[in-house]
Amino acid sequence: MRTLLDERKHSNMKRIVLALCITAAASLALAQEPHMKMRMMGPDPGEIAATLGLSADQKVQWDSIHQQLQATVEPLHHQLMAAHEQLEALATSSNPDATAVGKQFLAARALEKQVQAAHEATHAKLTAILTPDQKAKFDSLHHEMGHGPMEMHMRHPAPGSRD
Repeated sequence: MRTLLDERKHSNMKRIVLALCITAAASLALAQEPHMKMRMMGPDPGEIAATLGLSADQKVQWDSIHQQLQATVEPLHHQLMAAHEQLEALATSSNPDATAVGKQFLAARALEKQVQAAHEATHAKLTAILTPDQKAKFDSLHHEMGHGPMEMHMRHPAPGSRD
């Protein structure tokens, strides 16, 4: 009886490690795309500013907000890439430790949430400087873009939804 329980635990642990390995591999593959930085940061803020027809004062604020975002997320992106590399190393070792893999996965996830929060804060700051017409155009552009691999960072749930 004890042997059967041990086999089930071992089998469950293998499934967990396999699932985490697949997740890690997908995350690492995304992080290694050559255009990842552009996709994570979004489209060129200057192009969007021109499309919105920002005033000179709005343009200064717009650029400042984007510089703040870059200063915040650039170190996070480096940490996230390192976290994904470490996750990949842990998950693909000859005898993966499910606990270590799980902890590293959660550490990478925490970094992703920090990047998401920075993008959400930036979106709020940007919309605060826009006129109602510019905001409507910005929201429309924003919706059309799809937001790249960090879709969560600026995607807003539909009114009344619980996302």
